[in-house]
Amino acid sequence: MLYAVGAQLPDYRVRAFNNAADSTNLIHSDEHARRYGFRGGLVPGVSVFAYMSRSLVEFLGRPWLEHGAADVLFRKPIYDGEDVRVSGSLTGVRQDGTLAIECQVCNSKGEVCATGAARLPPEAPPPEPARDDFPAGRAGVGREISLDTLEIGEPLEPITAEFNWTSHWEYCQKGIRDHHPLYRQTAHPGWLLTQANRLLAANYDLPPWIHAESAIQNYRAQDVEARVETRGRVADRFERKGHHFVVLDVALFTEAGCLARIRHAAIFSIAPRAA
Repeated sequence: MLYAVGAQLPDYRVRAFNNAADSTNLIHSDEHARRYGFRGGLVPGVSVFAYMSRSLVEFLGRPWLEHGAADVLFRKPIYDGEDVRVSGSLTGVRQDGTLAIECQVCNSKGEVCATGAARLPPEAPPPEPARDDFPAGRAGVGREISLDTLEIGEPLEPITAEFNWTSHWEYCQKGIRDHHPLYRQTAHPGWLLTQANRLLAANYDLPPWIHAESAIQNYRAQDVEARVETRGRVADRFERKGHHFVVLDVALFTEAGCLARIRHAAIFSIAPRAA
């Protein structure tokens, strides 16, 4: 397929759904989110990314799921029931053939709530991450999290998830309302990114927290039922505008190899009246 700079991505419109209202992360609860100045529970960032990915897949197809990349930044909260719109355009074609795309997610007021910079190179960049690059951390959950206790390079205890078509299609239909037929035979990128959230929550005793941004590099599409193992380590921690951040370096593996590598940032201590 030939691509022209300036070509528009297909617009995608969806009614946002807070599919984490009953999760252990209380920032998705109306009552607790209002304590920080939000008007209700936040729709998860992984779901907002899932909405964004629909336009990317419509434009770039399966190759983006196999070796594409995206950096997504969450700027404003999206709430349950809001009508959101995904749009974007092809902004450049590099000398090596890599396609560069900018996209955004807007709420019904036209406010930009998330921005993305996606890429489709001819192939995934070498070297592909290996399990040995991500040694397992110490067993045990619920460890304390603070800027003082987080150690850069600290390995995390891996988690696993059973990828099967029944639960995956339910996630697509009910969780993010994406009915693209491609996901009857390929894992949704939103499901993959959700594993990074699970890794963080499995390793630390977290207060209400907010997914801030992610950088994803895909290495292969998941197209068979399998056990997916998520490994990671602490890549950074810092304070900004009263928020305390943790950044994880995460990779997802099956027996076939690495599915994706993710740089995953979250606010684990939210500044008062954050909204």
